[in-house]
Parts: sequence; C-alpha cells; structure tokens
Amino acid sequence: MAKAQTQTGSKALRAAFLDGKRAKDEADALAALDPDPNLPRDGINPGMWEGAPFDTMPPDCPVKVVGRDSDGNVYCISTTGNLRKIERWDMPALADLFAPKINTLMWAWPGWGKKDVWDPEQEKMVTKKIVNRVERDKCMMAIINEAARKPDFDPNTQHRGRGGWVDSHGRFVWHSGGWLWLVDGKRLEQARPAQHDGFLYTKQAPTIEPWAEPVTSEESPARRILEDLRTWNWQRPYLDPVLVLGWIATALMGGALKARPIIFATGGAGVGKSRLQEVVKSALHGAVTASVNTTAAGIYQRAKTDSLPFMIDELESKPGSTRAESVIELARVAYTGGDISRGGQDHEATTFTARNSFFFSAIIPPPMGAQDKTRMAMLNLSQLDRPGKSGRDLVLKPETDGRMILRQIMDGWKEFNEVLMPDLATILGERGLSARAIDTFGTLLAAARLLVGDDVLEEIGLPMADATHLGELIAEATSADRTENLDHWHKCIDTLFQSQIDAWRDGVKPTIGGVCELLRTGEWNAKGARERLELVSLGCFDRGKVEPNAGAVLAVPASAPQLHRIFGDTDFHKGGWYTALKQAPKGIVLPARKVKINGSTTHCMLIDLDAFEKHVGAGL
Repeated sequence: MAKAQTQTGSKALRAAFLDGKRAKDEADALAALDPDPNLPRDGINPGMWEGAPFDTMPPDCPVKVVGRDSDGNVYCISTTGNLRKIERWDMPALADLFAPKINTLMWAWPGWGKKDVWDPEQEKMVTKKIVNRVERDKCMMAIINEAARKPDFDPNTQHRGRGGWVDSHGRFVWHSGGWLWLVDGKRLEQARPAQHDGFLYTKQAPTIEPWAEPVTSEESPARRILEDLRTWNWQRPYLDPVLVLGWIATALMGGALKARPIIFATGGAGVGKSRLQEVVKSALHGAVTASVNTTAAGIYQRAKTDSLPFMIDELESKPGSTRAESVIELARVAYTGGDISRGGQDHEATTFTARNSFFFSAIIPPPMGAQDKTRMAMLNLSQLDRPGKSGRDLVLKPETDGRMILRQIMDGWKEFNEVLMPDLATILGERGLSARAIDTFGTLLAAARLLVGDDVLEEIGLPMADATHLGELIAEATSADRTENLDHWHKCIDTLFQSQIDAWRDGVKPTIGGVCELLRTGEWNAKGARERLELVSLGCFDRGKVEPNAGAVLAVPASAPQLHRIFGDTDFHKGGWYTALKQAPKGIVLPARKVKINGSTTHCMLIDLDAFEKHVGAGL
C-alpha cells in the first residue's frame, strides 16, 4: 500500500495562518462597541428612526426576525446568532435577544426618565431627559409586526443544525456551529449562519471546521487510517476496512446524502471492537457523539437539528429490553431522513427530521428485521493472531484528521456525486444488487474511493480497474448479508413452511414446508397432501392443474383460525399474511381464486411451488 503522507511545508503553514487569522477576526467582531443609548446613531436620535416604533424594524438591527409558525409563535435570530422562540414578551426574553447589545435595544425603543447632572456652563445642577429603560410593548409590537410580514416558518423542517448539507445548487455546505462553509472551485468560503435557500442556519456550539488548504489523496490522513484499520482481523480483509473508512466520510456528509449507511461491527470479547470505535472516533473528533449506554430518546434529544454522526458501543441484545431495538429503529429512520414525532409533557408533539449516520458494535446484535439489515454493512471481527500482543502501533491525530477529510469531501463533492456514485451504482446494479444495497455498499465504497483513490484500493485487493471483476467480488462478499434480508412476502412463506401441522393422527407432526416439498417433487399427489394441509386450513393442486405451465400449487386463504394461530406472534398476524403474499413477484404467487377447503369455498392466494423453489435456489 502507498506510504501515508501528511500535508507539510508552505501549505501546512498557510493553513495554520488562516486558522489564526479567522480566530482573530471572530474575537474582533465580538469586541464591537455598543454606544450609549442616549447618543445619536448615524445622525438618528433615540427612538426617532424611520418607521418607529413598530412600522418597521430599526436600521442595522442586530436581531433578525425569522417569522411565525402556524400556532403564532415568533422566531428570531438573536444578536449572538442563536435561534430563539419567543414565548414570553418580558424583559428577560428581550434582553436575551439583544445581549450583548442592550444599548441598541434601549436606543431603538427608549423609555425616558430624568436625571440631575452638573452643567459646567451654568455652574449648577440641571435636570436632563435620559434613556433609562425600554418601552417593552413597542418593541414587542415591532417584532410581531415584522414576523407577520414574513412567510410562515416551520422549525422542524426549515432549521438546519451542524453538519453536512446540500444546497439547491447541489453544493456541499458544512455548518460548523459558528460558520457556514462551502468550496467555490478550490477556494474555501465562509459566511455567518443565516437564512439560505429557504433553510435557516443559526449559530450553535462549535464543531470542526474544514482544513484551510486543499488536501490531495496522497496527503490525506485517510491513507494512514486505512493502514490502521487493516490491522484488525476482518472476515473480509479486502473489503471491511474500506467500508469503515467510507463510513468516516459519509458520517461527515450527513444530511447531504440521499442515504446514510449504517455500520455494525460484531465479534467476541477481545477482538478489538472498542479499540476500533476509538480509532474511528479519533478521526471524527469534535464532530461525533460516542456512547456506551444510551437510548433513542437520549440520541434525538442530543441530535436535535444536527446531521452529525453517532457511535454506540456495546449495543447488545438483552432479554426483556427494547432499548437496543429502539436505537436501531432511529438509525433506520435516519438512513433516508425520516420525520420522528414524540409527545411532550405539555401534550404538544415534538417533531424533527433525523439525518444522522450511525456506527454500532456488539458481541451479539439485537434482533433486527430485513428493513434494518438492508441499511447496514455487517462487519465481523475475529481474534487477532496474537491476542494481547498485536504489535499494532496506531497513529491518532484527532486535531487534524477529521478537518482534512472534511476538506477532501468539500473539494470532491461534485466528483463523488457525478462520477464515483454513478459508476459504482452501474457496476453493482449489473451484478444484481438491489437499489437499497447500492445505497448502502455503493455509497461507502464511493466515499472511500474519494479519500484514498483507486490505486490504494487496488493494493489491498479491490480490482478497481476491472469493473466486472469488482462487481462480482462485491456481490459475492455481500451475498450472505443480502440473502438474510428477505422481502416480507418471502418471510411470510418461510414462516408458513416452517410451521408444524399439530393435529396428525399418526403421531408425527410434519411441517407445512415438508408436505409442500413432497407435493412439488411428485412423491405425493394433491389428494395425499390435501389430507394433511387441510388440517391447517390450506389447500393444494397438482402440477398443471391451476395453469398449464404452473407447478404444484399451495392455496392460502385470506382468513382461517389455524392460520391466525400460525401467524399470531409474527408481523403477519390478523390477516397480514394475505397482504404480504400479494407483494410477491408475478409468477410466484398466481392471481387469487376461489378454492374449496374443508368443504368451504374461500378466496385464496396461490403459490407456485416450482417458481418459488427456482427463486430461492436449491439448497444442499
């Protein structure tokens, strides 16, 4: 593998200089004066600006009115750049809006008083009119009036927090808390958080900022990180460390992605799961939230409007607890950016859109459905060849790694979307991977490719120059994961086939699938199979009896007491099996027909057993 380098010389010095200059500019901005409220500003006396006191907002007002929501709540951006929902129009609320420029608040809506001062010309004490308070009601009317002139504002969908986003022009935008960043050509630009493209970005607690200079793949810390990741004992050493590296990049892309792949690392005690989390967390230092024991509520209360990633270690399967399942459900929703609503103590629903990436690790993962597994790359770790004495000398540089990778993402965003992703989507699609699998594995591979380049991936075993071979390799490597993720209709048939026929007079309890197999292969005819299948309210037909080209057929009614018992504790209870079977591909489930079962005629879904066998493939 090509030797990992780092940025040095004049580029590194220039980056450090630009960081220092930016910090100084921020300090200077905070030190800006707020003149005495009694003094004119640009020739305008206190409270005498055009439109005063509430027809318009004061000139150069540091508080920006955003608008109102459907309930009439007013939202403003405070002087410090933070979003505020005004629930009480009292002085603490107004002071919070204008601080640290309280003098501006008093100048704009002055409350007048008198004060005795010494007049040196008259050589005596005189009474002067001065500003000594705020006309709170006039300020309130001005802000509400301004909010009414603005379009309605929905903080749940229009407010964007920290992390990666994309604007209407397809450009990658990074919100670092104090600044918005984007790359124009190769020039890094920054601006204060504001309303942009119909979305509101506001000042928040700081997270990482992009590296001030462009970073080439040869200079990227991603090469060194990939070298470190390869020292674990992966089940797929040519692929798994690349997927982890890709996740580091997609974690920073966040809300800009169509789909945010999930990583789940598994393995017994001592395989290095926690150490792996430490390495990844170091690469994302300052931009990731890591936890060992958390809940879904704890995550979304922390995430709020951010698109920053989460890492959860020891997400184990525990009897009697649904904590892990609820966390995975949240990750599934965040995969494509779904809305989450939760009730509050005041009976008001809280809604937010989750757009966060997740990295899980556990010895034994909690139970998951196909809807969860299809969004994940499951990575299996084994014991190191020399446990306790691995010889690994991992290099962690949390101060610079994440910032440099972020700059690579910003510079390469167009290439990622217009070249790398479409290329991998074509390669994987030709090998039969589903759209969901491409969104998961293709996104991770494209992100890793962006960071380190094709040559490095070639060196560790991925044939990047041979599209056909690459597609075959990825398809084979991920086939086990993907075959575990059955469609609902397929899972429904499997559940039915694995169920026993309890009431059998010979004392033997065959499975429904076993009887169907004997019928399909011709060892039993429909008459013999029907005697057994009707005991669980199922029917059947010999090959060619339903349609000329159809194989033997199993008839499944829409409702029957025995089927309610079979599916009672599954996802297909209360007749759900009938709806699931309708989702099967044409030819596996034939059009519904009336069938006589146990002397009663009922509508049934008809399963072509030969077509189903061909679909799933023959086993050993």
